[in-house]
Amino acid sequence: MRFARPRKSLFWTIAAIFLLTAVVGTLLQALVVSAVLQPMEEREARARAELAASGLATAMASAPENPSGAALDSLLARHREAIRPAWIVYRKQDGTVVTSPPGRLQGRAPADSLRGRRLEVLAKRTVARGSETLGEVQIVRRTWPRGAFGIFEPGASLLLFPVAILASAFAGLVLLRLLVRRLRAVELLATRVAEGDLSVRIADKSGDEIGRLAEQLDRMTERLSAAREQLNENERERRQLFADITHELATPLTSIRGYAETLLDPAVPVSAEERTHYVRGLLDESRRMDLLIRDLFELARLEAGASQLSKVPLDWSALGRNTVERFEPRFRKAGLTAVWEGPEHGAWIEADGRRMEQVLENLLVNAIRYVPRGGRVEVRLEASAGEGSKHRLRVSDDGPGIPAAELPLLFGRFYRGSERRPTEPGADAGGSGLGLAIVREIVERHGGTARAEPRAPRGLTITIEVPALRRA
Repeated sequence: MRFARPRKSLFWTIAAIFLLTAVVGTLLQALVVSAVLQPMEEREARARAELAASGLATAMASAPENPSGAALDSLLARHREAIRPAWIVYRKQDGTVVTSPPGRLQGRAPADSLRGRRLEVLAKRTVARGSETLGEVQIVRRTWPRGAFGIFEPGASLLLFPVAILASAFAGLVLLRLLVRRLRAVELLATRVAEGDLSVRIADKSGDEIGRLAEQLDRMTERLSAAREQLNENERERRQLFADITHELATPLTSIRGYAETLLDPAVPVSAEERTHYVRGLLDESRRMDLLIRDLFELARLEAGASQLSKVPLDWSALGRNTVERFEPRFRKAGLTAVWEGPEHGAWIEADGRRMEQVLENLLVNAIRYVPRGGRVEVRLEASAGEGSKHRLRVSDDGPGIPAAELPLLFGRFYRGSERRPTEPGADAGGSGLGLAIVREIVERHGGTARAEPRAPRGLTITIEVPALRRA
């Protein structure tokens, strides 16, 4: 089982950057608080505690009588205003404890009240009137919990906002710079493509939204480039085709015009035998032009897909054997020997019988035109079995063959080999040069392939492969 690769998302990248910004900002604040603010606050709290403890001890010592009850609570409350959030603990000489605000450690001895608690004594003063000790004043505050590194204490937490804003702004600028750079690459590609340059690529492999957009734009540009190359190639082929058609039609037309002008010119004496020769030339050239026009029309229909195929289950072996037998008289007239070899149990394909017969006919006619007298043409069909198998038809001859450099041109339009056999009077002077091009188009429309290769020691072999019919 194949699992789809999870897609990256720019959302998570941005979220990770801002989370990192928050963490860095928090750590920076913690460093500033622990290194600067806490020592400053500690010194200020102790200084205020010392002043409050001294003032309270002096006030209690100068009172006409030892304060107690509501008077003591009022005195402690007045001095506590300067040391909030710490509180005052007053231990009397008899061990009684009074606190401000009331209720904290009330009624306990200071030693018992501080044991097991995270309390810190900021300042303490002994209250004495003359040589008489009245008690002791302590300024106490809780040391836990005060927040991680003091970050969440009311005073220190105010620093979080500017630090977080500065860090977020910096991270945002960096992120924006990266995004703008990547978007400019996309803009550059669009500009270059609009100007006609299809070679530019972004090559962004990040995998997030912008990366996937860049990948699709690169793929689109590649397809546009391939489509333009195909259009250019089609245009070159079209121009070459028009040039070839013009040339091929000009040759018989020139001959026809020459024969006609000779016959119609009263100044040129023409015998009966010469007149017959000229008329036969007119007929031959008109046939040649008719063959060329019909083959051009046939090839154009095949390439455009306008010629529909009527595919039916077909025994290729029986079709090939019958076609070769039908061509026997023409082979004998040309002084050639034709040999058929094929499986007796048949080689079934799904094909248009008329078109497949046309394929073999064109191959046999091509052999008759190029193999000299006394030559041998072998048609061999090899049947295959199994899933995805193909039947293979080979047409081999011992003629002059073609040079290796011309093999890729063999199935092109208007290709004619240079080693054509001499023609006899009244015989076909040559084809249109479209026969093998038609063969290739028909075979490819049946899902097959056509190729040519030299035959040792001399000659040519053309191989046609067509998918075998899957029979239940």
